[in-house]
Amino acid sequence: MLKHKNMNKLKSSKKSQLEFQMKHYLLSLAKTGYDWLVKLFSLGKTTTNPQKVTYLLSFPNNDHGLIRELNQKYDLTVCYTKDLTDEATGLALLGIKTQPIFGISGLKKTVKAVRTSRWCLADNYFAFLGAIKKPEGLAIIQLWHATGAIKTFGYEDASVASRSTSDKHRFNRVYASFDAVVVASPRMGQIFERSYGIHPEKLWSLGFPRTDHLVLEKETAVPIVKTKKRILYLPTYRDYDLEEYPLDLAVLSERLSAEYELWIKEHPASHWPKPDQDDGGFVHLVETATSADDLLLAADVLITDYSSVAFDYSLIQPEGQLIFYWFDEARYRTQPGLQKGIETELSSMIAYHTEEVLAMIQNTEQTDLSEFNQIWNTYNDGNATMRLLNKMDGA
Repeated sequence: MLKHKNMNKLKSSKKSQLEFQMKHYLLSLAKTGYDWLVKLFSLGKTTTNPQKVTYLLSFPNNDHGLIRELNQKYDLTVCYTKDLTDEATGLALLGIKTQPIFGISGLKKTVKAVRTSRWCLADNYFAFLGAIKKPEGLAIIQLWHATGAIKTFGYEDASVASRSTSDKHRFNRVYASFDAVVVASPRMGQIFERSYGIHPEKLWSLGFPRTDHLVLEKETAVPIVKTKKRILYLPTYRDYDLEEYPLDLAVLSERLSAEYELWIKEHPASHWPKPDQDDGGFVHLVETATSADDLLLAADVLITDYSSVAFDYSLIQPEGQLIFYWFDEARYRTQPGLQKGIETELSSMIAYHTEEVLAMIQNTEQTDLSEFNQIWNTYNDGNATMRLLNKMDGA
């Protein structure tokens, strides 16, 4: 009987391994075919137009006015991923040319748009950039979607070690396609040097255009009338589900509800257990479509984890309280990974249990984020868009 069970386990294991290998093989074929298409669409000579710009869009609310500024100065085409269809529709209503990247026809038109442009601005990693044949005169600018980084990415992502040789070659080609990377601080520049293998000469220390509106809102925002101080919990995405809610809301409600209220906006792709909403009105669940910027403006305390929203909050609320709640640090270090030494840098702001979160909130003396801003928001002074446009004009 035992021998029979062991045989079944062995067969099941071999079947799973075979399925994994087949899936990996088919995925590798698909990636190779994708690269082949891009190279096919890149055939032939082309001339770049000095007035033409292509913007590769994959993150919502990441430009905050830059796209409109570009459209006023250049012949602009915004090429967007499928998830950004709604945002692209909004841009089209403003008279901005848009073009989907997805689909064979979309990819072909996107490759043509990029290859005939003087500038291509990308807000993320786009695989086709590693296979495209760059004509003379085209420069690709990496306009990242986060001011700072707590999680690892690029070469430092924990999953890279297990990727295939062809995947690693593809990463190299994409990273090598960048002619410039916009950064908001020397610290972020160092991370790009390690994560993308970027040469220091390619770093444009201009500040992030997407933060200009944050500086403006901080300076012009009308004070928000609140009966209680507001705690905002903004956790980032995890590719695994949780069995129970990570914060003990009953404890927080009992100890804080007289002075505070807790607003929670979970990541739209997360599937967490629904938190209990107490009868006292301490907990407020926020729709995922609600703007994070609006929530940050009203927050006296921000609880997050590994999210770049922390850098936006410190810029908007330099006298606010910032708490990094790392209840699953050990697991998160394995995938995707954390920046080297970040736990030492943030040690005074990291909590691992609800009681530690509670103690930090009650310690109202820890409300100075100026040093944090000096490290991460060095050049985010509200003039980053102007500096980027001037840099492009002068290059």
